Amino acid sequence: MATRTADALRSVVSWTMLAWSCAGWGAEGFEPRYNLAGSLGGEMFAPPNQTGIISALAATYVSVSKVTGDDGGQLTQSLPGGTVALPKPTPSALYPSYSRGTVEIPASGTMTRWDLVLGYITSEQYGGGRLAFAVDVPFARKSQSISTSGATPVLNWSPAVPADVQSAVQGQFSSQYQGALKAQGASESGDVSGLGDVELIAGWHYVGDKLRVLGSAALVVPTGKYSADAGPDIGNGNFYTVRPAIQVAYLPTSNLAFAAKVSAGLNSRNRDNDVRSGNWFGVELAAGYKTPIGVVGVHGIRIQQYQDDENNPLGASRLRSNNLGAFFTTMIPVVDVALTVQYMATTSSRNAKHGNFTQVRLIRMF
Repeated sequence: MATRTADALRSVVSWTMLAWSCAGWGAEGFEPRYNLAGSLGGEMFAPPNQTGIISALAATYVSVSKVTGDDGGQLTQSLPGGTVALPKPTPSALYPSYSRGTVEIPASGTMTRWDLVLGYITSEQYGGGRLAFAVDVPFARKSQSISTSGATPVLNWSPAVPADVQSAVQGQFSSQYQGALKAQGASESGDVSGLGDVELIAGWHYVGDKLRVLGSAALVVPTGKYSADAGPDIGNGNFYTVRPAIQVAYLPTSNLAFAAKVSAGLNSRNRDNDVRSGNWFGVELAAGYKTPIGVVGVHGIRIQQYQDDENNPLGASRLRSNNLGAFFTTMIPVVDVALTVQYMATTSSRNAKHGNFTQVRLIRMF
């Protein structure tokens, strides 16, 4: 009985409690490998003809209030019904059965992440634009708290079983059921820190007086601290993601800019558990106005899976996340550094982490 109950719970809860990370959701830990703090800011106004080495340092704080399910509410999961074996020589016809149950999975957490980006923009032009190359090395510290709760199913008995036996077995079953829920939540809670998943990026960048275009492709490598066992992780999993993107900014005047970015996430299969997170697409929009002290603006992100997860015990688990926020960018003239401060909050989500994201970003050309 203990084995059947614990196994049934473990098959659900261990898959729903994947790592908090800033980068799915679903098979990616309920978050995609994408910067949900936003990547469009006052850099839309960057002057033409910037070449050479570029460096960036970003600090991001993430606060997750919950993980949502298919209906956008708190994540829940159904557990299958079954039977409870009684000691021999009790015939199997007298084994009690129990119906399907539902478990609620409250989850919250915080993460602080630092990204060091080093890149290079060629001075030579190719097709009117310049080539750009970069590597993003992240380090993060996270804390997550996960609990599971649900009513113990009532055992259905044959009238031939004495009432005192029914009461004793029901009590033992309830104790083991609730104990398994509590233990699984505890095993997935805790603190962790370490290297994240490194990104290798290449692109083509065109900067005109009014139009700026960036076409890029990123390869996300599973270098992050990660284990298929229970517990929090920094990396998303033992799989690769190819992320092509096209970004366009238009400046109708020297003080006003609009930008849009379309991305896709193409995932390989996780080699540790054979789960493949469904591919996703993302749309990011931004508008900024240049004031005497810097650029102020608003931005939004929508990320959505267009493929089901494969081999995920939670099912299709298609992620959807809508986020809105604001940003401010200014130049620090003494050190010639662009400083961006931005905030993003989740407005609605499904099968995703729901929270807010604050980022401070420094960029300098050499």
